[in-house]
Amino acid sequence: MTQMTKNTTDALPAISLETLGNQIVDALSQEIISGRLTPGQRVDLSYYAAQWNISITPVRDAARKLEALGLIDIFPRRGVFVATLNARDVKELFDVRIALESATIRLATPNIPREEAEQTRALYLQAGETLHQQSVEHSLPAVDLLIHKLALQYCDNARLSKMMQEMWSQIEWCQNTVASQLQEPFLTTLPEHIAVCDAVIAGDAEAASRAMHRHLTLTSERIQRLLIHSG
Repeated sequence: MTQMTKNTTDALPAISLETLGNQIVDALSQEIISGRLTPGQRVDLSYYAAQWNISITPVRDAARKLEALGLIDIFPRRGVFVATLNARDVKELFDVRIALESATIRLATPNIPREEAEQTRALYLQAGETLHQQSVEHSLPAVDLLIHKLALQYCDNARLSKMMQEMWSQIEWCQNTVASQLQEPFLTTLPEHIAVCDAVIAGDAEAASRAMHRHLTLTSERIQRLLIHSG
């Protein structure tokens, strides 16, 4: 495990006293999801407490919440570290994600306005065209999760929504962590995303669910293969 290096060029977000705990959780999770803190890296909680001019206690509380979310590992007498990814972790995460998102898109399809689905499809194609013109695709563009978030917005099931939102930080972290190691991650999944969009536009909830299931199954397999070969 590597020691944490403090990057003073990237300003940390300001922390206010209002909803302090949630803000710290959000700020630290973004440090991890964005890749500023990398898997296996030590997290110096006192550094963040000093940067935000707060006591160490709420930062420790936030670390425990991030441990529950699977983003951080806390080892007694050793310290706090960003969690690491392995093929088993990915399989377990995606097994749950496949079940939840297949249901989410099935429930959401009748509720998603056609024009929003068409706009989402167009944004995928636009991003794909932009990346196709570049020589190398280094990371996932912001539109990568659009259809997934649209399904979450329109599924009209509070419990399902809550379960998905609790997983969302892990999903983003997992995908961002491996994106730079995959060969054209967005362009590879582009036809899969378009298939989901087409089913939603057609108003076919079962087809949308099948397309989402296939997309996430293939994504899980690609990431697992990468981690097995790199491990």
